[in-house]
Amino acid sequence: MKRTTRRTIGVGFAVLCIVAMACSKQSDQAKQEQAGGAQTASQPAPKVKVGSTLKVKAKAPAAPDTAKQKSQQSSIGKGQLTASTAQPASFWTEETDVDDDGTAETNDFLYDAQNGILFTYREDDFACQNGGTASGGILEALYADGNKAGKPVGSGWYAVNLNATQCGAKNAGLYSCKFDADGNPTTCGAATINKQTGDIDVVVAQQ
Repeated sequence: MKRTTRRTIGVGFAVLCIVAMACSKQSDQAKQEQAGGAQTASQPAPKVKVGSTLKVKAKAPAAPDTAKQKSQQSSIGKGQLTASTAQPASFWTEETDVDDDGTAETNDFLYDAQNGILFTYREDDFACQNGGTASGGILEALYADGNKAGKPVGSGWYAVNLNATQCGAKNAGLYSCKFDADGNPTTCGAATINKQTGDIDVVVAQQ
């Protein structure tokens, strides 16, 4: 009886080991697939240089004397690439180099003093993750000094609207990157603009 019991236990233990190994392999495979999905989700995001001029403006956002079209407006941008403010905010147009490429671009600016966010919009070229280039609207938002969200001054996000043939995007829509105070991207992927907070909601696969 004792020998039979030992054999039974041994067989059962071997079966458990085989099942455990199979489950472990499936778990590792699932993790790899999820990680791959996260990389795929972030690939179409654009590369936009956050220039030194924008960082300076985030510390003291105000229209210079040379600015044009000074007014009070509640939105900035075009189409889906539009950010809105709860109340009319300071709007102006300015010729300035916002991406440190040595050329001044025509930029629209909107300063939401209530939330402490400086928005800017322009039509320009931008780089793709796949090494190509594309052209279109670029909407950026930088957290200013004393912003309500408590974010580092100069950090923020940028977004572009891609069609299905641009930058390797599988689906048309908004793509964005959040960046830190040094302008380095932190989170990228498909996105939607949060109309209430002025922030961007980036959608990436869960790892």
